[in-house]
Formats: sequence, structure tokens, C-alpha cells
Amino acid sequence: MWPFSSYPERSMQELEDVYDYVIVGGGTAGCVLASRLSEDESATVLLVERGGVQNSWIARVPLLSSHFASDGSRSRVWKSIPQERVNGRAFELAGGNSLGGSSKINAMLYTRGLPAEYNSWSQAGHKGWSYDEIQPYFVKSETDLDQNPESADAFHGVSGPWQNRSYKQNVWGHTTPIIEGAKALGVPYVDDLNSPLHPSHGCAKMHFNIDQRGYRSSTLTAFLPQSVASQRAQRLHICTRTSVLRIDVQKGEKDIPKAKGVHIQALDGRSSSRFIGARREVILSAGPVVSPQILMLREATVSDILEDAFSGIGPQEHLEKHGIPVMKHLAGVGSHLQDHLGVPVQYRVPLRDSVVQLQVRPWLIIKELFLYLFFGLGILLAPVLELSIFLQSRLFDADFRTITPSKADEDASLPMNIPDIEVMPIAWSDIAASKVKGDGGVGFLVIPLRPTSKGTIRLASSDPRDDPVVDLNYLATDYDWTIMRQGIRFTMRLKEQIAARGYPIRDYLVPPSEFDSDVNEFIRRYAQTSYHYSSTCRMAPEDGGVHAGGVVDDRLQVHDVRGLRIADSSVFPHILSTHLAAATVAVAEKCADMIKEEHVSRVC
Repeated sequence: MWPFSSYPERSMQELEDVYDYVIVGGGTAGCVLASRLSEDESATVLLVERGGVQNSWIARVPLLSSHFASDGSRSRVWKSIPQERVNGRAFELAGGNSLGGSSKINAMLYTRGLPAEYNSWSQAGHKGWSYDEIQPYFVKSETDLDQNPESADAFHGVSGPWQNRSYKQNVWGHTTPIIEGAKALGVPYVDDLNSPLHPSHGCAKMHFNIDQRGYRSSTLTAFLPQSVASQRAQRLHICTRTSVLRIDVQKGEKDIPKAKGVHIQALDGRSSSRFIGARREVILSAGPVVSPQILMLREATVSDILEDAFSGIGPQEHLEKHGIPVMKHLAGVGSHLQDHLGVPVQYRVPLRDSVVQLQVRPWLIIKELFLYLFFGLGILLAPVLELSIFLQSRLFDADFRTITPSKADEDASLPMNIPDIEVMPIAWSDIAASKVKGDGGVGFLVIPLRPTSKGTIRLASSDPRDDPVVDLNYLATDYDWTIMRQGIRFTMRLKEQIAARGYPIRDYLVPPSEFDSDVNEFIRRYAQTSYHYSSTCRMAPEDGGVHAGGVVDDRLQVHDVRGLRIADSSVFPHILSTHLAAATVAVAEKCADMIKEEHVSRVC
């Protein structure tokens, strides 16, 4: 046990030599997998996490626990290479660096996406991944606090460990004008964004992973709370502050590669590495940046080469460039990287309607602490983003108003209706204007949801300690530029409608005109990441056909490698047109069931 920790975490020296399952990464998906696989009292499970256990009060308060508001101790940051199409700027990518991963630092948004998202996976040939087949895993994991347990519909969970809820009352003065302004532009208001019955586009109140006490509901607190981890401590070992150096993959029967275990090392560097065996499977859930890196790496010693024991799974030419012996050529490893690029269009609003008020008038934090501690209300609940707007650009008219859609256009089960633009009104903007003018700010973050540009994760060297080379390759296609411009122009129309309803909103940082050249320069200057990285170990055929370039099959097993699966957002066939946390948890839930089914059937 780690000193001064009541959570049952273990150091590397305290581990067994072999476990039934070894899970690499204790993030959003890893905590789910560890919880579900350790439900089997006959199985032993090891969860290895690079970060520690951080569950202090501040780490649970919604507003204070996000990556942007914290001291960075729960985050891991990588830097991309300069992006030529956005003025050569490099971007910081952030992920979780504690047990619970990104669910400890994200914006807590719980959005499943349309049924059409998953139906498109099924239509691409992925058996078992239609909406009807994955929807039970959303329900299994969830407690929707907005639902009455006695009358909840079949689409929402009321007994799962992971809690979410919306803000029932409007927090900001601009919320109603935004909803009404969107309606005037032909965008309907949607009562329940996570119902499969809602229209394929609309404006809706968001759901957040906040529990009934007002704390962040991460996958740590939901799936691996101290009570569960302690109760299962004999069969579930949680090793923190430890890095996985490489997966040990050896040639097995008929020369088919098989994952035998992992090599790990404590981050303090005071001890040598150690091998931990896996009787059944190694499950990689280190996230869309690190999962492909681990597959491609590791340093190969003389004994490794003699025993054919190294990872070396990835693009052959790239691995050979770094002197890494190739166990399995998979061109898709680290390829197909996608993210949601966003551009904030910023407006001035009354200071009371912006989180900026806490920065300009820090004494207000006393009032907000009182509201939060005694009534579970106020800004500390992090209502920075109260609602969002999902759009289909093909329904815009020439003035960027939504034309009256047909019933077929609003069918949320049809892949043709997947939204391609999100507009997120965020009650924050550049604080400089507030200090000078006394205004607050709201930024409408415009996000193309279905980018066609794809980046890469590549090795900088064969040293596991080196960060990978990340090329986000933003705006590499004309389509992505077009959709971004359309979203920005819609936002400018929305601002006009908000002002027409008497709400005091004024331009702050907006394009000087709607000419393509001006909007493009605005995009190049202000574009930012949404931290929605995916598809670097995508579920797709290994080769052949338009959907090729995959790393895992429909059961999330790495192609032609036994005993090795991946379960995190890196396996999405393509980026979802929504926020990724809910889908990541559902994928982990489904993966755990597939593993259990397979090994139970073998025993029987």
C-alpha cells in the first residue's frame, strides 16, 4: 500500500507475477473495465495507471476540477507539431493523469450522440455495434437523476453507477434568448438530447456527470470507489504511479503473435522494470494518444529479440525507421487521428451572465461557496456550458437559416442526418475586455462535428519516456473549411436574433466581414482544440475497401494478435458527432461483456 493513502492502491513491488487480466491505463475506460472484470470472483485483475489517486474536495467540485481551472496535477499534456493551416501554431493536447483519467478533468458533458452514429458503424459492417445493440450499455452504466425511477423510460438508466443530470433552472440571462433565437432560425428545442426519439438537430439543455451531492461523477468515483476497490482487494490490484513500458508479444501456436503480459516501471525511476504476465488477456485503455504509442513501442533488448518478445505493432516502415522489430504490420496504428476543432466567436454580455465575474470580482467566490455548500447551486456547479446547438448544414438556406425539414430529415436513426456542426454558448470569454469595460463575455464555440481531415500519432524515438509526435493535421480538406465557415455565419445570425429579443449582446471577437477571406483568417487565428481525440486504433478491417486501415476487429481484438484488445476512444471507426465520454464508457462496458462471454464459454 502507498503510505498516507486510504485507497487500496499498490506499488509495483507489491504485485503478483501473473494475473488473468492486465488493464493498461486507469482512465475513463480503464476504471470501467477493472470494475466489471473484477465482478467475477474467480478472476484476478491488475489495473496499471500512470497517475495516482486524486479525489480531494477540489478534485470533485465541478468548476474547480476541470483541466482549465486546476493546478494541472491531474492532467497530462502533449504538444502537437506546428499546424501550417492555422498560422503555424502548435496545440496542447490534454488527457487525464490520475485514476479516472479524463473523466476527472473534462467538462463532464454526457451526450450519447444520435442512434444514427452507431447505425453508421453497423452499416459499415461492424456486427454488434448498431444503436439497438449498444444502447443497453448506456443504460447499464447510467443513473439519470432527471428521471423518476418509478416512471423512467427504457432509454435511460436509473440504477447504474455513473450519474448525470441537467440544470433544471436557467443559470444565465442569455439562455432563454439563445433558445428563442435558435427557434427563429428554424432550430427546434429538444427536451432530452439523449433520447433516441428526438429530432436529428436542435437546441438542448446539456446533461453533466454530476452526482446527487453536486460532485463530479468520474469513472473513478462511479466504478471504482474506495468501497468497491477495498472489497475486491484480494482479486483486483490497482497499481498507480507506474508506467507500462511495453506489451510483451510473442509468437504462439502456428506463429500467431500472442500478448503474454506487460513490462512496467515505477515513475520514480528508483527501481528496474518488472514483467507482469497475463493468463488470459491484456486490455489496452491508455487513450487515443498513448494506446497507439504503446502498440508501436518498445525498446528491444538482446533477450527480447532472441525470444521474439516485443510489441512492434504498427506501420512497418515507421517502426523500422526507429529500429523496432516488427511483430505485426498494421498501418492503421496511430493513423486516422481525428479531433473536433473549434473556433470561438465572442460577444460582450452583462457581467452577471458570465463566469468572468469570479475573475473580475474574486470576492464573489464567498457567495458562490455558500450557494454550493448549503444549497447545491451556483457557479461552482460549473454551468459554463448550459446548452448546445446541433445542426445539419445541408438544411441551411442561403442566409444560414435552417429550412423547414421533412420528417425524413429529422429521423435520428438515419446516418444521412448526423449533425455536422455544434455551436456551444460558453459563459466565458477573454477577461481583458471585462477588466477594461466591466462586461462579461460569452463565446459561441463553433465545431465541425464530422471533419474529414486526419492526423497521426508517431514515435519520436524508441524510448518509452519520449512523448509521441502528434500531427493533428487540422483543416486539410476544403470540406472542413466550408463547414467551419457555415457554422460561424450561423452564429452571427444567431447573435442578431438574440439582440432582436432585447438582450444586451455586442460584438467582441468576430470576423470583420462574412467574406471567405476574412472568415478564413479568423479561423486561422482563433481555432482551438476541443480535446476530442479518437480513431488512432480504429475498429475497421485491416485492409481492403473504403473502411480499411483498422487496428481492431468487431470484438476489439487487435488484428492477428491473440490476447490483446483495445477499449477507449481510439477504437471509434471515426470521430462521433458529439462529446466522447459517454460513448467511451459504453464501449468499455461492451468490451467487458465480450471478454466475460468469451472466457466463460471457453471454460464451459
